[in-house]
Amino acid sequence: MFVSDCSSMFNCSRLRFSSCKPIPYGLLLFLLFITPLSIAQPEWLPTENVPVCTAENAQYFPVLTTDGEDGVIVAWRDARNGNYDIYAQRVNSKGEMSWTPNGIAVCEHEAPQSSPAIVSDLAGGAIIVWGDTRNGTQDSYAQRINANGEELWGPDGIEVCTDAALQNDFIVIPDGNGGVVVAWEDWRAGNQDIYVQKISAEGEAIWKKNGIPVYSGEGNQYDPVIISDAEDGFIVVWWDISTPDWNIFAQRIDSEGNKVWDSPIPVCTAQGNQGAPTIVTDGNGGAFCVWSDYRNDPNFFTKAQLYAQHIAADGTTLWEKDGIPICELPVNQQQANCISDGEGGFIVVWWDDRDVFADIYAQRVNVQGKILWNKTGVPVCTEGGVQQVPMLVSDGAGGAIAYWLDYRMDFGDTTEDAIYAQRISAEGAPLWKENGVPVCTANKEQITPKGVSAGGGSAIVVWSDARGDDYDIYIHRVH
Repeated sequence: MFVSDCSSMFNCSRLRFSSCKPIPYGLLLFLLFITPLSIAQPEWLPTENVPVCTAENAQYFPVLTTDGEDGVIVAWRDARNGNYDIYAQRVNSKGEMSWTPNGIAVCEHEAPQSSPAIVSDLAGGAIIVWGDTRNGTQDSYAQRINANGEELWGPDGIEVCTDAALQNDFIVIPDGNGGVVVAWEDWRAGNQDIYVQKISAEGEAIWKKNGIPVYSGEGNQYDPVIISDAEDGFIVVWWDISTPDWNIFAQRIDSEGNKVWDSPIPVCTAQGNQGAPTIVTDGNGGAFCVWSDYRNDPNFFTKAQLYAQHIAADGTTLWEKDGIPICELPVNQQQANCISDGEGGFIVVWWDDRDVFADIYAQRVNVQGKILWNKTGVPVCTEGGVQQVPMLVSDGAGGAIAYWLDYRMDFGDTTEDAIYAQRISAEGAPLWKENGVPVCTANKEQITPKGVSAGGGSAIVVWSDARGDDYDIYIHRVH
């Protein structure tokens, strides 16, 4: 209960040539991230939302990754068999389903599965990681699926971690060689620590069985986030309550699973509490970290501001100690999400209650920590009602596409959720209709949207949708 309560305090809802020398994988990811997936805009034929899965019973928590051909592979939690399994579908560049209608089974073990995460396998397929209770407590398993929807790692997947203790909050990134790096929260030591494991393209665990600790000290560590370090290793950031205050720490792990920094780097240890970190690469082996910070809140938990820090590849923090403010207004700012701006800095989006209801604002920060747009942020959506859970993807042209849950039509006793999106230029100007364009405004509830950049100034967004008899999976390309 304590873990759940602490996490919800920060997040109302619980989502990366040619040369004589080989290009480091992290740099390649950076270049791919800022480059459109295609020069010509793909011909997505449907103009309405496309159903990915409308099978019997509920489908939840969709995630997606690109398929390398202007389409995507989607995975989700599925109750069609009477317990929760993991299913997947490939959607091509025209918005057509490529595999069996309503998806293929990734794992149909009789025990429940949950919380899928997904990365590209860099060969047209995908690697999917999920929580799995087949051994009693929740463990983690993984499966690789090729472009034809064939399982490459055997029936019901391979073990990532099957220690007897609970594991949850699985985060994944590609390892640069067709495999995956997985980070998670782990209770094997009697408190919650952060562990990681690397799985090869062949489905073999590279490091110690059941993973290696990023940090296994006193107290609890929450919400790990992870990015490549440009040298086939990675940087992990988390928030930590091993001291009376909740602080932000980071560690770098190399490609062999060794800790690069002697001890975790204190990203922020200011008075008050800090949590809900998010990170993005700086394109040079380091990272930018943004978090919610209560240092200026006398009540500790009612009014957070966003702060940021630049962490160099050697573990040095390059900006002012304990970070710089993203927005200096004394209003509640939460749910930050970041992408690279393609020029060594980053773009961040968040929800903000300066106008009573939660709205969406954004900011761009350069590598020196200079605020590039309006000092209080630029409005992405200030429509009536509440907007929450904003996310960003690159627009392929130095700007960003933001998408979010929108309750502008939620009045009385009827819940009218929707998903909206807005494109923001590199200069901070909205490029689409004021307050965003609809991704989905169907009746009933839409939840847990996830998106990827689709090139040509567009994004593909998938979500769980209650317009039918129960929750189904829908997808849409917005441009």
